[in-house]
Amino acid sequence: MTAVEPSIVTYPAASAVIRFLVGRSPTCNMIGSAIGVLDLLAIIAVGGGLLLAGVGGRRYLRLRAVTRRAVETTGTINGVKIQLVRGSSGSQSYVPAVDYEYRTPTERREGATVYPGNSRFAKRFGTESAAETAVADYEPGTQTTVYYDPDDPAHSFLIAEPQTARAISTVVIGLAVLVGGVLLVV
Repeated sequence: MTAVEPSIVTYPAASAVIRFLVGRSPTCNMIGSAIGVLDLLAIIAVGGGLLLAGVGGRRYLRLRAVTRRAVETTGTINGVKIQLVRGSSGSQSYVPAVDYEYRTPTERREGATVYPGNSRFAKRFGTESAAETAVADYEPGTQTTVYYDPDDPAHSFLIAEPQTARAISTVVIGLAVLVGGVLLVV
């Protein structure tokens, strides 16, 4: 009878994870082993990537949910302006702001947010003319449709299109950082 040699199947990804968890040498154990610089960078990158992807995903889902449950009402435009926003690096963008009044079933409220989001800065424009075009239909004294969140009637907006580009970008950047962190240990 011939002896059968056991075959060893290797999985490169699993080997990388095991090396990451127990150190660079398979004979090391986690207790007493030093974490290398690449291991530390990988841990930070994976954690940061997960955090970024989670924050972006949560923002995306929240914007979609607010838009879906928004209730329509009628409002009156009080004023329209374009706000210049300067970044710390000298960049600038323009934010349209429309001041309006609206009524919920129980009270009269005021708003200034054009797009769904936590602030009037939900959508920024690169030029003043682009921001003006976005709010060109809003004239002081005219009636318009206002959307508000029935769970938070103070959260209102005029255009029911969620601005999800920043949220999606945050998710993509988070996933890229996550993959980069994993690739550091492979």
